[in-house]
Amino acid sequence: MKRILFLLLLVLLATPSFGDLPTKYENYEIIVELNENKVVEETMNIQFPQKADKFNHYLIHRARNLEIFAGEERLSCEKSYDRAGTLVSCENFESSEIQLNFEYYGLVTPHSEYNIYSDRYFVTTPTDNFSLKVYLPKGYILSEDTKNEQSSYYPSGGTQKTDGKIIYLEWNFNPKLGKVYDVSVLYEKALREDQFFVVVITLALIVGMFLLFIYFRRQPKIMDIGLTEDERKVLNVVTSSGKISQKKIARDTGFSKAHVSRTAKSLESRGLIERRRRGRNYEIVAK
Repeated sequence: MKRILFLLLLVLLATPSFGDLPTKYENYEIIVELNENKVVEETMNIQFPQKADKFNHYLIHRARNLEIFAGEERLSCEKSYDRAGTLVSCENFESSEIQLNFEYYGLVTPHSEYNIYSDRYFVTTPTDNFSLKVYLPKGYILSEDTKNEQSSYYPSGGTQKTDGKIIYLEWNFNPKLGKVYDVSVLYEKALREDQFFVVVITLALIVGMFLLFIYFRRQPKIMDIGLTEDERKVLNVVTSSGKISQKKIARDTGFSKAHVSRTAKSLESRGLIERRRRGRNYEIVAK
């Protein structure tokens, strides 16, 4: 297969209408941005050793929304399409750099848990430096297919980086004329829908526990409000029952009725209980 591709490249280079101009690149940079809707946006930045007035380049796919710039000048170039790709021919300009912006479709293959971006790049012009960057969609991370033993990206010499918001891969190649570079990237959402649901439930539980902790921490503790030991005993009996008679408090604590009465009056003056008269007795209610 590679031998067939190499012969095809030789034919393209030998055909004037397809051969790349200028005949040498100083720097050849490709920036690929993967969108969530599976559209691939690509930017080619090509620098020449000296200023040129003609530029021919063949893209192996049918490029959409193609724009071409020489420095800041937008060029009106001829574009011809065939079944395989797009031929770009530009004339009547003077610049040492060219930029191509375009979109591709059909280069991203969705799977059940991840997506695969794959493409192929040919070195059809002698090039000093060739670099490639592939940016994942925002909110996506690299994935692995452990079942088929497929790594996150190919070739393996790439470097994973981030600009603070988006993860991207970068390759710097030592290009040789006729070299073919096959590139693939596996990526997935940082949080799938099922994972997102688990995270939301977990965060809700953490927030709920935190609020409960704050609530109970703010509740006054008996030992913190200057009560005597007898007052604590009476208040414990009342709070555990919610509502209880003074007679039953006396039985539960072993205090005399008079002592329970004095203690209840003291607790009521602090706003901790309420004394409600029931006939000749009192009913004590916790606040």
